[in-house]
Amino acid sequence: MSDSDSTLSSDPQRTIKIIFISDYLCSFCYIGNKALQDAIAGCDDLDVQFDVEFRPFTLLCQSSLPEGPKVNGKKVPNRWDYLVRKFGKETAEAKWKVVEELAQKAGLRLAEDGIMARSTLAHRLSVKAYKVGGQEMQGKLNDIIFEAVFADYEDISDVDFLADAAEKVDLMNKTEATTFLQDTDCKNCVNQMIEAARASGVNGVPSIIIDGKWALNGVQSTECYLQILRKIAQAPSTPNAASMTDCASIVSVEPQ
Repeated sequence: MSDSDSTLSSDPQRTIKIIFISDYLCSFCYIGNKALQDAIAGCDDLDVQFDVEFRPFTLLCQSSLPEGPKVNGKKVPNRWDYLVRKFGKETAEAKWKVVEELAQKAGLRLAEDGIMARSTLAHRLSVKAYKVGGQEMQGKLNDIIFEAVFADYEDISDVDFLADAAEKVDLMNKTEATTFLQDTDCKNCVNQMIEAARASGVNGVPSIIIDGKWALNGVQSTECYLQILRKIAQAPSTPNAASMTDCASIVSVEPQ
């Protein structure tokens, strides 16, 4: 058999599907997104490819999320005030210190404060981006939105900001994006995805489903994600969940 015949008859590269359930207001999702990206980059020597799809979740009741204070018609940072009201100053400081340490380790920018805003419109745009441009387009959009929340003091419920983001990733031009955001396209899809996540037992994020077989809840380090992904990629058959890692709790979600 010639080299060309061998190439033609080789098996197609395996694809590992990763569903990353998250909310843009979640600092651990911001960190987990970067850690997962770095882990996937660390698998580039393996004969597999990864398809990462971000799906929406809302940690806060969107209808009851209070409108932040405004100056000259624009929202001003209110995340720290929200955390202090929810946890108390001492606990909020302790929790945020953990976030700061993890963000620094991941190489992420992190502002001291930010704007708490409804994330529904951003989720709709993200779902649309995956439909149109797959993980590459959705990933670029997610980076913009996460950085807007945690580094740039932006309001991710603002149509003008989101329309600009859509144009930056070549999803659609600003006029088209504005029309999309002011309409209801992808709204039902977002709601159905959130309901499906809750029905499957997700009550916190990030929550990751790998190949439809394993669930991993909570943020993990790049090293932990890397250990799990390489184990799955290199296994000749479906590995036992308990054997994949000692750095996190990973469980089988396959029907028994």
